[in-house]
Formats: sequence, C-alpha cells, structure tokens
Amino acid sequence: KKEALDILIRAHLFNIPFENLDIYDLKREVSLDVEDIFEKIVVRRRGGFCFELNGLFCALLESLGFACRPVAQRVLFEGECPPCGHRSTIVTLDDGKRVVCDVGFGGPTPLGCLYLDCTEVQHSGKLSFRYERRADGLYRFIYIQEDGTEMPLHLFSDQEYNKIDFVSLSVYMSRGDHARFRNERVLNRMREEGSVSIQDDVLRLHDNGRLTEIPLPSYEEKKAAYIKYFGMPAESLADIPG
Repeated sequence: KKEALDILIRAHLFNIPFENLDIYDLKREVSLDVEDIFEKIVVRRRGGFCFELNGLFCALLESLGFACRPVAQRVLFEGECPPCGHRSTIVTLDDGKRVVCDVGFGGPTPLGCLYLDCTEVQHSGKLSFRYERRADGLYRFIYIQEDGTEMPLHLFSDQEYNKIDFVSLSVYMSRGDHARFRNERVLNRMREEGSVSIQDDVLRLHDNGRLTEIPLPSYEEKKAAYIKYFGMPAESLADIPG
C-alpha cells in the first residue's frame, strides 16, 4: 500500500497546484467542506492551500480504505513560536508502520510518503529528509539541503485532529492581519524538471538544478503563467481581479 500512496502523492503534486488566489486576490473565506473543495479543485481545476489540499486528499484516502490520522503542524521557519498553520496526514499501513502524506506544503516536499518512526535519512526524488523524535514526544521534520545543512520544516504531535479543529486554524492562517497567505501571493507545483513557483510576483522555474526568474508585473502575465505552468483553465480564473 505504500507504493499506492506514493503514486497518489506524486500524481497530486504534479497536477494540482498549491495556490492562495482566493485568499490573497479575492479576500474570500475558504471553505473546508469536502464537497466545496472537490468542486474547486476537481471540477474547476484550481488549487488550494494545505487545509484544502490535504483535507481533500485525506478524504480520498479514507474512501480507499486507508487508516488516516489528520495532524496539525507548526512551520518552523515562520517565526519563533509559529501557530499550527499546516495540515498533513499520518497513515497506518497494514504492517503497522506509519507514514506521513503531504500534498499541500508548497515548499521542499517529498514526492511520496515517508516513514514517521524512522530516524534515518529518507530520500524522495532528488531531496532528502529525516524525522527526529524529541524528548517531549514531538516530531521534527527536517529537510537536508544540498550542502548537507539541515533545515527544520515542521514540528508536530501525532495526536489526531478532528476536521472541525482545522476550521479556526484555516481562518487564522488566511484572514489574520499577519497571516502569510493573506499578505503574499504564493503558488507552487512540481514538474519532472523541478518545481515552478510564484512568489512576490516573480515566476521561478527550477530546471534540473538551474533557476530561472521571470518578473510578472502585470495581471495578464500572471494569468498566462497560471494557465501555462499551473494548469488552471482561463474560465476558472475569470473572477480573479486584474
């Protein structure tokens, strides 16, 4: 079943973008209702941020019979004591081993699931990661950069969250005065060559280790990039303001 999870995660990362256009451009409240997320992502072929993407992905896994545990995580590079502003999913496999599935981070991310209770370095695609179990029982998820330095990404407990628990977290992360996604447009999608992202109105293309940056000063240029690089159809972007 781990192989099936890896296939699903990879397909999601390569086809569904991380994006916060509803939050940043439209100042719209994000619904975490599974039917609403399905309509937005599957029917309209948009993307979303972690509470949407991992929420819908968890619902998919549950419908396929996987034993899922939604968890909230602190993103460690977002301040000294960041809120639980990220959602992912712990899946218990048939052999009892636990893996973490994440299709909604929008940063350095594995292309498949990783074993939670393994402290050794785990490789996924061209990237390397490891989990560290702290004395207080919390887990740190660490990205190992190309030069060997470690970048802590997430801090979290394996305590299961109820779906309703993510509603207030989503509101805070999308509508709070200092919330990143309210104050900054962020898009990300994986490709065979590497990731493509938009941040600060700059398109960043990672092609086999080479970075190309393209400014997108106008709405027309940004919309063209949404269509070309993130797979969002023009009709689904009609209400995004210029």
